[in-house]
Amino acid sequence: MPAAVACSVKCRPHHRLSAPQPPAALDLLPRAPASAAGELRATRCRTPPSLSFARASDQGEARSPPSARRARAAVAGFEEVGAASSAAAAALLAGAQSRHAIFREELVRKAYYAAEAAHRGQMRASGDPYLQHCVETAALLAELGAGPPVIAAGLLHDTVDDAGLDYGSISEQFGAGVADLVKGVSNLSHLSKLARRNDTASRTDEADRLRTVFLAMEDARAVLIKLADRLHNMRTLDSLPKIKQQCFAKETLEIFAPLANQLGILNWKEQLENLCFKHLYPEQYEELSSNLHEFYNRDMIAAAIRRLEQALQVRGLSYRSISGRHKSIYSIYSKMTRKKLDMDEIYDVHGVRVILENKADCFTTLEVVHHLWPRIPGKFKDYVSSPKSNGYQSLHTVVLSEETLPLEIQIRTADMHLQAEFGIAAHWRYKEGVRNCSSSLPEMVEWVRCVVTWQCETLHTDHPSPPGLGSSPRATCTFPSDSDGCPFSYSKQCDHTGPILVILLENEKMSVQELPQNSKILDLLKRASSYDMQLSLRLNSHAVHNLHQELKMGDVLELIPSTPCKSGGYMRELNQMSDHRLAVSQS
Repeated sequence: MPAAVACSVKCRPHHRLSAPQPPAALDLLPRAPASAAGELRATRCRTPPSLSFARASDQGEARSPPSARRARAAVAGFEEVGAASSAAAAALLAGAQSRHAIFREELVRKAYYAAEAAHRGQMRASGDPYLQHCVETAALLAELGAGPPVIAAGLLHDTVDDAGLDYGSISEQFGAGVADLVKGVSNLSHLSKLARRNDTASRTDEADRLRTVFLAMEDARAVLIKLADRLHNMRTLDSLPKIKQQCFAKETLEIFAPLANQLGILNWKEQLENLCFKHLYPEQYEELSSNLHEFYNRDMIAAAIRRLEQALQVRGLSYRSISGRHKSIYSIYSKMTRKKLDMDEIYDVHGVRVILENKADCFTTLEVVHHLWPRIPGKFKDYVSSPKSNGYQSLHTVVLSEETLPLEIQIRTADMHLQAEFGIAAHWRYKEGVRNCSSSLPEMVEWVRCVVTWQCETLHTDHPSPPGLGSSPRATCTFPSDSDGCPFSYSKQCDHTGPILVILLENEKMSVQELPQNSKILDLLKRASSYDMQLSLRLNSHAVHNLHQELKMGDVLELIPSTPCKSGGYMRELNQMSDHRLAVSQS
């Protein structure tokens, strides 16, 4: 097994721009009142107080960078600005509209012109216009069936951090909903940068806790936008230096890919894992890819599909589709490494997936499959009767083909398939792929809250308990039709039983700390290495005046020593974070 990849240098923020950078977000925000800054007066290199994005709307336009002024102009008269924009930008929008009709929506077009103006002249390390990344991020969300507000936020997701467009402008022109999503993505991005810099991915328990904090964001749609952003960044990672490729891939493999799995978006999870494998272990990736190409028997799959189609027609069973599939390359690698197996010893390399109309036909089809081929004992899994914790449902069975090769057959309905592919976002779609944004979004957010609450209830110091185990098993939390129907109804205090997770920023290092319910700031301070020093404290970017204030899930406590210190990018990034609390929101 290859040695674990370690980052030998501190990974700097990934601005992905070869053009000169816009001013830091701190420079674009108004100065805090004297009372807020008073706590920092005693030192020479004080970090300016963190400022709320919400206050950014008060700034004068003269302090805004040209990109922000262009963006506001584009928002104010987007039809005219759009018509006058470059041919390349117009072609990019036309291409997006040809792929996804939602790019023709007025709100989405308005967001596109604002993003185009804000990022005009900015280029990624690959040489592509930065706007292309924004469009591809939004396109990934469109593939999930997201509605106009989420697509608009996907287009605008980097305008605060990389172009200086402020929260107030976004809120005024696109509504508070879109602005809150952009702000949520920005918060996640800053935490991600701090996690990369502190190599959080190398500490399994802490990475698990950080994912829980991510899920505890006020609006779960921000997590999906961040996942789409990361997926496109991983697809274009080749243009970065090797050391940055590995740092990003390591963080993605330990934090973002498992996050996609927790949300049930298996399509994105597999893509992220395969891309990480390619960049972390390139030699093993190439070798396994070559071996898989030689080992995979397409003729066997085609023959099995024809045989199954005929058998289902004889039984009078209708089906949506029957297709071949093979296990993802990273999943094969993981199983070979974990169980010390050769490729021909893995039973699910070859697979056929059957998508049916109704649940009852799943079990009838299973009987047909076992009549056609001999089953391999111990290789049947019923995820229909007992779904996975992320909502995944399917019947899995492994049979022996005529070529004496193991063949996995997956059987599911069209609804189950949507759930498997899109997870939390499955309810953005009807069976035929038509969006149903208005009724699905509350269900989606409630599903994440169910996941978060379950994690809080089962979280222990070592590892979370898997669903179905422990002294008091609970039913799996599936997509509820309404909040009252969820067996894990959401509450900010996690039913007042589980621990809370808070982020501690100390000496330019980040840690995710687990504390009992009702813990206070003073309890967290006692864990800090600089506890005996004279400190200034900020909780969620606000000065702390009461050490007995209770902490909540997702709180961020910053410890600032009252001694001269080095200034650097870390502190600038802290000051870009909003005072928007990274805590589970009140319903």
